[in-house]
Amino acid sequence: MSTIEGSGRTREPGEIFRKPLLNATSLDDSGYVLKAQVESSVDKVNLAGSGDYPLCVNMRSTRNPFSIDHPNTSFLTGNSELIPTIDVSDDGEHALKVADNNAAIAVGDPIIVAASGGGKVDKYTPTALTTPTSGEVAARFQELGQIVGYAVEAIPAGSAMAPGADKVRVRLTIKQVPVIA
Repeated sequence: MSTIEGSGRTREPGEIFRKPLLNATSLDDSGYVLKAQVESSVDKVNLAGSGDYPLCVNMRSTRNPFSIDHPNTSFLTGNSELIPTIDVSDDGEHALKVADNNAAIAVGDPIIVAASGGGKVDKYTPTALTTPTSGEVAARFQELGQIVGYAVEAIPAGSAMAPGADKVRVRLTIKQVPVIA
């Protein structure tokens, strides 16, 4: 089913699309949370930091497909002519990179970009509201806008440190919570 200009939807649910990567950025794996960033008046994506609003998740690394090194440890950056854009998604269920020394994550826990940033995720723990003032309520809405999705699998605390256990499956909900600016 195709969409019509101005119909409100630009892609089908779960559709993979392509975005240019920031010139100095390279990605060593899939599953990083990315944010929007403008570089030389071009809309690009970069690794999300703590407090950034998520835009999408990368589907592949930027490993150089033409490298003859074994093992291939050559990663292309966003200014390479070999990868003008990268595959990303903002919908569906994806395995996301977990921050080192992550908190224990249970099924259904909200997930945000970790305090350490770098596009890796951790469990969201809301800031306690003492006396709900308008500033605290606005801050809570901003926190909710930073939620990447909800965990669909449980992982123990600090599991990202174990080889092969550095990802958690998450149902993305990017851009589904309104942001108060």
